[in-house]
Amino acid sequence: MCKIYLMAKSFLKDVLLGFSSLCDRTAAPLRLLLAVSGGADSMAMLSAFLELKSDINAEIFVLTVNHNIRPEKETLGDAQFVLDFCNDKCPCILAEIPKNTVFDEAKNRKTGIEDAARFLRYNEFEKAADSLNADYILTAHNKNDNYETVLMRLFQGSEPEALMGISPRRGRFIRPMLNISRSEIEEYLKEKNIPWREDATNLEASYLRNKVRHNLLPVLSICFDGWQSGLDKSLAKIKAQNDFVIASYKTKKEEWVLDKKEDCCRCKFLFFLSLDEALKLKFLQEGLILLKGKRRIPYSVFDDLMKLSDTKKIIFSGGFCIKKEGDEVLLFKAVTEEKTSEVFYSIWIDKPCSFDTPAGNFKALENDDGFFIVHESDKTCGIGPFKPPFCVRSRLFGDEIETSSGSKKSVKKIINEWNIDYENRNILPIIEEGGVVKGIYGAVFGKKNWYVVGDLGVKR
Repeated sequence: MCKIYLMAKSFLKDVLLGFSSLCDRTAAPLRLLLAVSGGADSMAMLSAFLELKSDINAEIFVLTVNHNIRPEKETLGDAQFVLDFCNDKCPCILAEIPKNTVFDEAKNRKTGIEDAARFLRYNEFEKAADSLNADYILTAHNKNDNYETVLMRLFQGSEPEALMGISPRRGRFIRPMLNISRSEIEEYLKEKNIPWREDATNLEASYLRNKVRHNLLPVLSICFDGWQSGLDKSLAKIKAQNDFVIASYKTKKEEWVLDKKEDCCRCKFLFFLSLDEALKLKFLQEGLILLKGKRRIPYSVFDDLMKLSDTKKIIFSGGFCIKKEGDEVLLFKAVTEEKTSEVFYSIWIDKPCSFDTPAGNFKALENDDGFFIVHESDKTCGIGPFKPPFCVRSRLFGDEIETSSGSKKSVKKIINEWNIDYENRNILPIIEEGGVVKGIYGAVFGKKNWYVVGDLGVKR
């Protein structure tokens, strides 16, 4: 009993410390909206704040979101679990995202299901917070989530700011458990006999985060005992250097002049040349923000734009152009003169239809077995069957598909083996069903189609 009490007390102390370091409101009482899915992290956060609410003089409200992208029994079960737990403890709001809305949003945003679901979920958080006049919105991201995020961004070549990991505070969003590990969370729940739900998608190997969590992290722990401490030290050094760059940039940011008439940014050419690489990168990033270039821009684009010089006076890259004009540098959005390889498309299929992609026109045909996708030039029955709703899209980083042996193979490796030229590899149609890559339409470029049919193995 003493051990349980001490463990729970330590956990509550860490949660309180995390919250107090981020909270700057003095209003009494505080109105806190907690985002609770029913999983271990959010249930621990909810339980902790129910215990702490009198200490911090706070009113607790809960929002749980049903995305309607998993089987109805699972999603409704999660929502009802949270509602039942909150029944006599605090007000709980259920936000229902209509079926297929996440898939439609993924199509509109030209992104994956996870990103679309997050976007819609955070919209619900904001709406609920507004209606409740909440001071803060609390999410249950923990230390493990942060390490996973940092490693994913590291291997994707992210910029220094992104390597800082999950932000503890962004506007009214607060993450009070970023210094608490998942093992500490589960130990607290078990000691306090608090139930939680397991999301089956957390085990699906098709998601990049799950690959990092279940495959990479265990290997790191075996090969590099205490790797977390080493990573923390490296991140602290990166942060110090990045803080210096940001502070230095603040003394130079006025050099950019936004020319609204010409829809471009201007600065002096000699000033641009005088910047070292780190400051030049930051300067270009801020210039593109002024141009409302808020989409994620690959580092390769900045690397290209930074090469402006007396001998290279105009550069096109990633939908932007930088050029020397007289004694000035002009930065603006532009249709590149080069053929762009950065193409993304996503078409969600839930009924028979015809649709266009950069790879040509396709038909989605239905028979008793399911849906088949057929390219306009394909004289065969195409590729399939697939179960709707499913997605025909361009490739994404980390895509993998099952092989005949049951193992996974990266789509990138298959494309390399097929010797598909650089301009076409990003328009090669990928078929995704239930968050898993089930097919590659290689026939559009003279290759064999590759698809997975249930438990029958791979057909190519």
